[in-house]
Amino acid sequence: MARDRTQHWFRLAVQMRGSVLPRIAPRIALFMAYSALIVLSRQMGWKIPISVLGELTSNVAYNLVLGLLLVFRTNSSYDRYWEGRKAWGQIVIALRNFARTIQVSIPAKNESEWQAKKRIFQLLIAFPIAVKLHLRQDPNHRELADLLSPSEHLELEQVPNRPMYITLWVQAYLQEQVHHQRLDSNRAWELDDLINQLVQGLAACERIIHTPVPIAYVIYLKQIILVYCLALPLGLKPELGWAVVLIVGMVAFILMGVEELAREIENPFGLDVNDLPLDDICMMIRRSINMIGQFQPPAFFPPHDR
Repeated sequence: MARDRTQHWFRLAVQMRGSVLPRIAPRIALFMAYSALIVLSRQMGWKIPISVLGELTSNVAYNLVLGLLLVFRTNSSYDRYWEGRKAWGQIVIALRNFARTIQVSIPAKNESEWQAKKRIFQLLIAFPIAVKLHLRQDPNHRELADLLSPSEHLELEQVPNRPMYITLWVQAYLQEQVHHQRLDSNRAWELDDLINQLVQGLAACERIIHTPVPIAYVIYLKQIILVYCLALPLGLKPELGWAVVLIVGMVAFILMGVEELAREIENPFGLDVNDLPLDDICMMIRRSINMIGQFQPPAFFPPHDR
């Protein structure tokens, strides 16, 4: 067991899928080539006029600012990632509770009522898919084709916020059930609150999308990393020789890796490996709602008079 864990650790350590290394490798190579030129110029006896910049890498204030900004960048990006996951967790819970409640609480006494309830189940499955496509700004809605009628699909293409429009259809169904006295007021209030939770989850995801990390922080962090990597080979001892190239490459990997990792997860709704598995979450919701739709609630009869 311990050997398996060790092998798993090393396998993950060298895994490229999901790693930031492929994206930062060109930048690392560039700084290593720059440091190689510095080493070569020293060996040839050329005087480097900007060698004084090497003192910058040992400056406490500079290192403190660099460390604080890296921590801020990583924490802010992970907060956005985790907030997105919590929003989707809220959507999952609300959809399951909504499907469970209408399946048990709203009777279907004829084919028309059953078809109406079936349509709502289809809309509940369509909602998270519409949210996913909305967050990805994906105009292709083929995933919704088997869940909506042609008229509904055409109508949905005319609105800017498709998941929000789906909640209006669901709300209209509830109003109809209340109007025909197939749903009591307490259950209607409960279901209405679940729709509000769906809208809140959608709004939380939209807040992440439409509130990027301030560009000033992003630019400034890149600038001080750039200055640090340019100054580092100048501050290392000439006696290190060609080892300077390796040291600069390792330091660049550390600094740029942290910065790239933060950039990778700041928008958790995309298609990258490190983004939220929205396709899997939507499939899980579909399976859950289909299972609930297959449940046959028991029939309750009034007690006989004695």
